[in-house]
Amino acid sequence: MVRTEWRLDMQLRDSHMLKQYMEFKRLTIRELATQARVSRSTVGHLVSGARRTAKPETARAIEEALGAPPGLLFEPRASRVSREVKRDPVPA
Repeated sequence: MVRTEWRLDMQLRDSHMLKQYMEFKRLTIRELATQARVSRSTVGHLVSGARRTAKPETARAIEEALGAPPGLLFEPRASRVSREVKRDPVPA
């Protein structure tokens, strides 16, 4: 059985803007990741443009670590996600 549900992600407005903000604050990918308490790969993928979305708590942590106003770097995006769900066996 396939179940479809809504999921809220935060979409990075512009990876170039994220890079500029990091340069302004003089933070490396490693330093931002440490301050935001997220993985280096998450920050690195957002900076490089390989990744455009993050969980709301991750986006909030990155904006807070940079001292950016909420919503400056990320905006909400709802998407539909379909997942295969196992059915419970019917008792005999």
